[in-house]
Amino acid sequence: MRIAPAIGALAVAGLVAAPAHSAPAERRFSFDQPAQPLATALLAVSARTGAPIAAPAALTAGRRAPALSGSMSLNQAMRALLAGSDLDFTISTGGVVALRRRSEVVVTAPVVPRPSPPSIEVEELTTVAAISVVARPLAEPVQDAARDTPGQVDVLLEEQLRGAGALGLADALRQIPGVAAGPEAGEARQIAVRGVGGRFTRVRVNGMETLATFGASNAIGGTNRGRAFDYNVFAADLFKQVRLQKTASADLDEGSLGATVDMRTRSPLELPRRHAMLAAEAGYQTVSDRARPRVSAVLSGRDDASRLGVLVSAAYSGRSTLEAGASAGQWETGNAVAPGFGAALAPLDLGTVNAALHARIPRLELVEIDQQRLGLTGSLEWRPSDTTRIALDVIYAELRSNRRENLLESFTFRTPGVCGAPADPRCGLNAVTVTQGDIVMYGGRKPVLIAGRFDGVDVRSEARRDELSTVFRQTTLAASHRFREGVEGRVLLGFSRSDFSNPVQQTLYLEQFDVDGFAYDFSDGDRPALSFGDAALTPPGAWTASEFRSDPNWVDNSYRSLAMDLEDRTGPIDWRVGVLVKTYRSVGAAWMRSDGGIGNVNGVLPGGLSGLSVADYARLVGQGVDFGVSGAPSQWLAFDVARALAAACPDPACYEIGPGPVAALNYAVTERADALYLQLALPRDAGRRVWGEAGVRAVRTGIAAGGLDVAPDAGLRWTTASNAYWSALPSMNLAWSAAPDVVVRFGAARVMVRPDLISLRPGVGLSTTGAKTASSGNPNLRPTRADAFDLSVDWRPRPALQVTAAVYRKNIATTVQSTTTRPAPFSANPFGLPDSVAAAACGAALDCSPTLPIWQFSRPINTGPGRLTGAEASFRVALGERWTLQGAGAYTRTVVRLLDQTGAWVDMQDALGAPRLAANLALAYQRPGLEARVAVSHRGRYIATIPAPNGGDVDGVDPLTTLDAAARLELSPSLTLMAEASNLAGAPQRQFSDRTLIPTYRHDTGREVRVGLRWRM
Repeated sequence: MRIAPAIGALAVAGLVAAPAHSAPAERRFSFDQPAQPLATALLAVSARTGAPIAAPAALTAGRRAPALSGSMSLNQAMRALLAGSDLDFTISTGGVVALRRRSEVVVTAPVVPRPSPPSIEVEELTTVAAISVVARPLAEPVQDAARDTPGQVDVLLEEQLRGAGALGLADALRQIPGVAAGPEAGEARQIAVRGVGGRFTRVRVNGMETLATFGASNAIGGTNRGRAFDYNVFAADLFKQVRLQKTASADLDEGSLGATVDMRTRSPLELPRRHAMLAAEAGYQTVSDRARPRVSAVLSGRDDASRLGVLVSAAYSGRSTLEAGASAGQWETGNAVAPGFGAALAPLDLGTVNAALHARIPRLELVEIDQQRLGLTGSLEWRPSDTTRIALDVIYAELRSNRRENLLESFTFRTPGVCGAPADPRCGLNAVTVTQGDIVMYGGRKPVLIAGRFDGVDVRSEARRDELSTVFRQTTLAASHRFREGVEGRVLLGFSRSDFSNPVQQTLYLEQFDVDGFAYDFSDGDRPALSFGDAALTPPGAWTASEFRSDPNWVDNSYRSLAMDLEDRTGPIDWRVGVLVKTYRSVGAAWMRSDGGIGNVNGVLPGGLSGLSVADYARLVGQGVDFGVSGAPSQWLAFDVARALAAACPDPACYEIGPGPVAALNYAVTERADALYLQLALPRDAGRRVWGEAGVRAVRTGIAAGGLDVAPDAGLRWTTASNAYWSALPSMNLAWSAAPDVVVRFGAARVMVRPDLISLRPGVGLSTTGAKTASSGNPNLRPTRADAFDLSVDWRPRPALQVTAAVYRKNIATTVQSTTTRPAPFSANPFGLPDSVAAAACGAALDCSPTLPIWQFSRPINTGPGRLTGAEASFRVALGERWTLQGAGAYTRTVVRLLDQTGAWVDMQDALGAPRLAANLALAYQRPGLEARVAVSHRGRYIATIPAPNGGDVDGVDPLTTLDAAARLELSPSLTLMAEASNLAGAPQRQFSDRTLIPTYRHDTGREVRVGLRWRM
């Protein structure tokens, strides 16, 4: 669908027409909101008018606001809300509303006496915790919301979540200082915070910890079987607020080294009595040249007494993306692919060539993804009295993706084994002659065959088809009751489940043998080169069907939580006590084409496939695609997987699949956490310069784990194990008002992060589909433990300027590492398994033998110690009345003692899965009726895998800088035109191998543009 010109014309026409829609200074708004806590009322006014409202929690705490109904200006609405109180307000030239006590306001006109309202019982706002949250347009900072909290907290509201050119939830979170996001198919999937990756960050939805996971291509992690949260499962439109707390506190769920992310859906009693919103957009991706819809809706209502409210919301979006690029498939030495290259022409020396790293699977990559995302929320809220609140919240999210990968490649460079005489046509690296080569010393220490030309190479056309889906559902029942003034109890009961399914993962291979002139050159990471020599890429008669793989897999994660706490704010020191009982269960399953035991039969074609006509069931791919690769062919032949299998194997019984070849991916682990906490707090008062909180959290964790295990007789058995440990986690957060415009914060805490549950599985599994490996879990793993310290300064000399700076340090006592050895014969395995087990796993494969030095062994262990140090800064400054510039940056260094592939202990830098540098800069323009924003985000280089499974010591991801833009034009009080664009500079995604930065992967995902309308009642 070619609608890019239409989208561009619509956006330009709307913006050109902007002056015609300028609103007068005393614009009027329609209000319909109940009597409610003042903080909630201010939030509603801010959301309705778009005006930022700076309201310190010390001024709003314990105050009620009257009902607001009718048409009035912002000035009139504010005066009605504050009538009869000792509060007043000012409105700056930039439109910022600031609350102050009446004695602090310069009176320029006589004050008209107002009658006092009737006495109303006080009710605290519970859904926004201790923060006064304001709605703000795109230009406003997130830090305003956390001014009065002793901990370091950042908040995004729904306008930031939806705007700023963000594709999804994780993309929007990049606005927060210290947050970096990594893309999957151009959309961010997970986040890293202050130098630690997603597995060190906990996520709560509507107050309970939960987890959502999805799958990805192998190059960016594959199926998520860990604790890292996949934000792309959710539409950002479902949430009203995301709160990110970077310091720990006793009343916060344990399990975070980076931050705790709290996401909340909308509440019907915080919206007007009758509320409706509908948004519709079209999104276009430049590489796929296709457009897909994105729609969302909110409908809510409450009774006249504001006691009962009901809300439903829905969001749907589709994306059609295309990625194109090249990959080296990681790097390995010829010696590790024993016995290595067979020959090298002069002046090359064969021994030198085999000692150098070469590309394992050099290939062109073409990935097409069709994605549909659906989200539904429902909320039923009842307040039977001013002292009691009961809320039932339900969330349903579904992400479905159909992915088609077409790869033109060679597996020869990763295939070991001695080539006999006469050589089998499937013989691997030992049959290859290196005719030309360029060996470069990377980092002055690592020889790399960065470019070469080769004879005797087998060329493959790989066609893979995936159907992936995640269904997430959560139900929470929350109740709070105020027993008397200042004494309140809360209860939360919740259940969530995330079911990931990849029932279809089917791969068919076409192959040509003994191709001469095959060449690769990865010396230019921005434009690699590939040539497939004398291979005939388009005639069906040149290809032979060679292999069929079927690899379905599933991961289910579920949580059950019961939390209760009691809070007393009547004395000079507030106190809070609570308990949490939480059960987390993860179940994984995977199957593969099997010989009935632990060996795979991927290389044996089922009868129907072996006789299938390539000409009838193949298609040409790659036409018109710019791969960014020199020498890339214009097209090649590949199987149409769905059609070929429908013809050859209409009944799945035509081939056998079982868990044996992937035993390590079949497990069930349950984690039970029982926590008790006590927290004391000194709240902020008008005359108090120091405030804060201190407490301790005690947690017992129990583990019950089970998994498939390969026995010494090569049979399969289910084995179990258990473990338990205690953790005492003290914490403290203090704030000091050093001056009227300066707040200094200090935080100290002991924190812990539990291992991924798959790491706790007992048993050993073998894999022979690529690298030859034997791996196990470790039920006795201990959690990552650290002492964390944070110091920050918040300086706001005037409303038009604010600057924050922070330094932080974490002393890591221990962490969890997955260890991997260098290749060796199977007899070197640490699991006590005989060579007969490896022989059973190898089956009839030519490239697999227990005696070849090709086996690697992996197991998670506790390592450390280490340390993390960093600094973070952010600013916002008004450039006149309409322009605002804001930015943030964080720089973090980590050093952790880890075990390398040789078994030596090394102090590894940047070892926790996050970049050193994360930064963003945004310029925004605002006037009545129009908002526009352009933003640059930068994520530095980071290490993704330590140690790497192949020849490099690590695998990592290169820096990424993206340019995004967003604009909103108000066509009427209820109708808004929206335009957003992502990755306007077309930045590619790149990866590297080894700390010497050997280029290994480059993909283009293109640009995305979205234009639509939003209607609000």
